[in-house]
Amino acid sequence: MRGLNAGTKVQIGAIITLAGDRLAEDSSAAPRRYARKDGTRFLSGPSRASVEILGQSLLKRTIAKLRELGTAQPDIIPDSPVSTALLPSRSAKATPFIAAWESAVANQVGLGVELILLLRIGSYFDLDYDELLRFHLQERSRLTQVYGPSGALDVALVDATLFRGADGPYRKIIATLIPEQHRFFYRGYVNPLNKAQDYRRLVEDGLYGRCGLRPVGKEVAPGVWHGTGAQVDSSSRISAPAFIGAGSRIAECCVVSGASTIERDCEIDCGTLVDQSCILQGTYVGVALDVRHSIVDNQTLFHLERNVEIGFADKRLIGRAKAVALKTPAESGFHGVSSS
Repeated sequence: MRGLNAGTKVQIGAIITLAGDRLAEDSSAAPRRYARKDGTRFLSGPSRASVEILGQSLLKRTIAKLRELGTAQPDIIPDSPVSTALLPSRSAKATPFIAAWESAVANQVGLGVELILLLRIGSYFDLDYDELLRFHLQERSRLTQVYGPSGALDVALVDATLFRGADGPYRKIIATLIPEQHRFFYRGYVNPLNKAQDYRRLVEDGLYGRCGLRPVGKEVAPGVWHGTGAQVDSSSRISAPAFIGAGSRIAECCVVSGASTIERDCEIDCGTLVDQSCILQGTYVGVALDVRHSIVDNQTLFHLERNVEIGFADKRLIGRAKAVALKTPAESGFHGVSSS
């Protein structure tokens, strides 16, 4: 239930589609020496919605925003291998995705919601859902879709009362509304997250405060954030801005600089430099390595400037970090912070 003003309360539901699941690959496959040169692997595997960015995935961040909006429990479904638009077309053939989407709409209608917020999480934007909701109600719209500077974004609001007692698939009702939809024009920050370079740019924009994405953790020094249980050896140097995720460990004599991020449960071993790079969740980076301008995930490194992906068979260099018990704050002091 959401109160927009003294006399307006609206029940809102939500359906979230996870863009990128269709790109999932077999993570058990042996690493390749050189692989795809577009960096999309880092935005597949787990989908773009599930990859942690500054300590939290886009999916969890979206769910938190929906809670603030007062929505009912959202339905979450994987994307279709062939879907190209947020709104299913009238002529779309029956697929597992369409069946899941129809079921999700039926569930939201059964909850008694008046509006359904349709989202596909694949890109990042700082949309104010309250502002979208006010526009939809003021325009007395039955279907409102959000448009950014480059075209339609994957966000729409639809009048759920149109689905009650409907004869036929819900997607056909949506299709009849598209020609009369209202357009909500959003002019704020957008990152498409189509490639590794987009991910890196979003990280930098978040660290420097150029968008609404904020690190999830405690700011232990100006521009340096720690997730819960992060451990940094006193001989290591962390240059702001930087993010060290929950449960991650930075060993002796390491350097983290250039707006770098170490996500959750990583281990950076002795004497290693991480500069202008992102280390994704659960990754081990070995002793005395020099990692620059890269995104590293498990046994794979993608170099952002050379646009090439390299696989590592030797897990002593780059691999999966071992899980360890978290130390208390008293056991893991933070030292060596600079504001450069």
